Amino acid sequence: MSAMIQILTKAALIILSLVALLTTIATNRRLSALHNQQSTPSTATTTSITMTVDCITLTKKYFEVWNAHDVSGIQGLHAATSTLADWDGSHGPTNEEVASGIGGIWKAVPEVQIEIVDIYTMGDKSNTCVANIMVIVDASTTLKVCDVIEYDESGLVVALNAYKTD
Repeated sequence: MSAMIQILTKAALIILSLVALLTTIATNRRLSALHNQQSTPSTATTTSITMTVDCITLTKKYFEVWNAHDVSGIQGLHAATSTLADWDGSHGPTNEEVASGIGGIWKAVPEVQIEIVDIYTMGDKSNTCVANIMVIVDASTTLKVCDVIEYDESGLVVALNAYKTD
């Protein structure tokens, strides 16, 4: 039984990594299209967008602020246009709505904290990472969660999708 759970966990991580990769590709295409619309024909082929942020540092900071239950701090870590979705609902399309939604979680569950287990990245090839976390609801309830977090070129969260084990 334990071996089957390990296999299923690895399969889920692979699927989530693929979701993160597809999200990154779509984001890069959107940014490239936007960039090409804003460029003149003479600069469109010579200018590129550098998409490199330190996902590990940004993700650790995000959960540090999350654990402080700091609504304005969380809002400041999200891009003006951003979303958050999990198994229980979704918030957005603004950072104010995302922060308000997370604040609602903290009001409902004042002791909730997050521990980072692992953070998976593609190095400097992507602004998306996968964070395996433990959501400690209270002394008797802990959830195993996998967050797929997409950052913009400024290091702000544009999308966070959370998946939990059942």
